[in-house]
Amino acid sequence: MAIPKAPVKRIIKEEGAERVSADAVDTLVEFLEDDAEAIAKKAIEYAKYAKRQTVKAEDIALAIGKSETSGSSVKNKHNLLDVIKDVFEAASEGKGIEEIIKGFMKLEKQE
Repeated sequence: MAIPKAPVKRIIKEEGAERVSADAVDTLVEFLEDDAEAIAKKAIEYAKYAKRQTVKAEDIALAIGKSETSGSSVKNKHNLLDVIKDVFEAASEGKGIEEIIKGFMKLEKQE
């Protein structure tokens, strides 16, 4: 993957830096690429769990631990043990993974 360096440099400058070294840009680009790859892998797994070949925005939101709320992002507030418990309960009720994921997305929007 290759994230262009110019937009990254522009972002750093827009945040207030007068000058930005090439090493700083390279370091941030590397970080962003690594994060993007990890998020993409998680999102692909969510799509597979939902028996889809298409990765949707909701898969990306889940992968980064955020949900869409009025165009802004809200940190996922679920405790891992609560999530596991809820998944087991929903599965025992016969719900599929896509329905479970949508349920979590609705919970996030209410918080």
